[in-house]
Amino acid sequence: MTEPPHAPRTPVDPAPGPQSEHPGRKRPFWHTVAFKLTLAFVLIAALALGAVGVIANVSTRASFERFTRERARDEIVTQVQSYIETTGSVTGFRPFRRGRHGAADNVMSPNATGPDRGPYVVLDPEGRTTYALPDVPAGTRLTGERASLALPVELGGRTVAFVAPTLIPQSLDRQSREFLARTTSALLWATIAATIAAIVLGLLMARALLAPLRALLRGIWEVQRGEAPGQAPRARADEFGEVLTAFHEMHDVVVRNQQSRRQLTANIAHDLNTPLSVISGTLEAMLDGTFKVTPERLARLHREARHMGELVNDLRFLSLADAGELKLDLRDEDLVEVVALTVDGVQELARRKQVELNVRLPHGPLHARLDGRRVTQVIQNLLSNALAYTPGGGQVDVTVERGAGRAVVMVRDTGVGIVPEKLPFVFDRLYRADEARVKGGSGLGLAICKSIVERHDGRIEIESTPGVGTTVTFDLPLARSPRTAPQP
Repeated sequence: MTEPPHAPRTPVDPAPGPQSEHPGRKRPFWHTVAFKLTLAFVLIAALALGAVGVIANVSTRASFERFTRERARDEIVTQVQSYIETTGSVTGFRPFRRGRHGAADNVMSPNATGPDRGPYVVLDPEGRTTYALPDVPAGTRLTGERASLALPVELGGRTVAFVAPTLIPQSLDRQSREFLARTTSALLWATIAATIAAIVLGLLMARALLAPLRALLRGIWEVQRGEAPGQAPRARADEFGEVLTAFHEMHDVVVRNQQSRRQLTANIAHDLNTPLSVISGTLEAMLDGTFKVTPERLARLHREARHMGELVNDLRFLSLADAGELKLDLRDEDLVEVVALTVDGVQELARRKQVELNVRLPHGPLHARLDGRRVTQVIQNLLSNALAYTPGGGQVDVTVERGAGRAVVMVRDTGVGIVPEKLPFVFDRLYRADEARVKGGSGLGLAICKSIVERHDGRIEIESTPGVGTTVTFDLPLARSPRTAPQP
């Protein structure tokens, strides 16, 4: 008892594993790329604004202290000038300090006792202090850095005193401290606001950047479940858009390849089953005496067996081409001669089909490095297809031309043509544009032609218009040197 030719297969469930986990599973937010992107935004904003805040605070404090020192220097110079105008000498001068209400009072009170701790000290014209400092008694001549930094006080065009820095650390007054505190607070609030903005921006950017990855992940899960992924979203111009587009294109290619494999298997089964059924049925009839053994029946069996052998040989040829193991006997040969001999061999078949077969060749030889036997096979396949699909009274033209460093061969017929939606698949294996399969053939001819031409570093193209005809063009690189004798 024989097994049916198309026994149904039992579906195999995918092995459990991480790839088959439920698409809706959740992960902690801190394990997501969104969290990492947001954290990166926050850290960058905090570090940048923190550095800016520290630099701004230090610079503001230094500038403000410099401003207060310069203001104190100008104020004490004014006091010295007023004192000398009144007394005629700097002797006995002591600086006045602002009242506790500051500049708003405009009331001056002398600091009459104890050493002065102001930022500047007044020197007489001989460079001696007019009042005591914490580390220098009154009447002492200053030396060192403080003396070198002394500035003259002029009155009436002459130097009447000097003002030198005391280099005593100064504490800021209340208003100055309040100003610096407000500046620091403003910088702190700006940093907090920028951090919040960075968090919001990070979440929004993560959502926008990860949207195509989520779509890609959904598509992968759908493919794992055996479903077609949803329609690709509107293409983006960035790298994420390229990845998502590439995934959908890859899926389309995989689907087409799966369909091609299924169609290939079905076509092989069909093409082998038909001659096998004929052979098996005829032999059984002969064995049980239904049919007599006659030369005609034996010839029919021989034709069917030869057809199966040709199909198997063609499949083996394509498998060798796919594996890169197809051997070519490349020689510098005259392509014009190869085409002319091949066309001559098909003229008788064209006459029987009442199809006019014309050939137009260039003057002189056209040398190309090729395997003559394989190129002859290409031309025979193209002519066989053209004659098979061209009705009686039609025409098939073969043209050979010289191109830019290439030899071009064109086979044009006035046959039934091929509809545009089927044209991209005519080079697929066992593909037949005629679904009714009324024209016969294995459906491997154009696939074999494509493999042979590409192994010669050539190109093959097809154009067709339904009801007008079909044109197949292929080219081969010309030989670089004149024809040489073939190597043994």
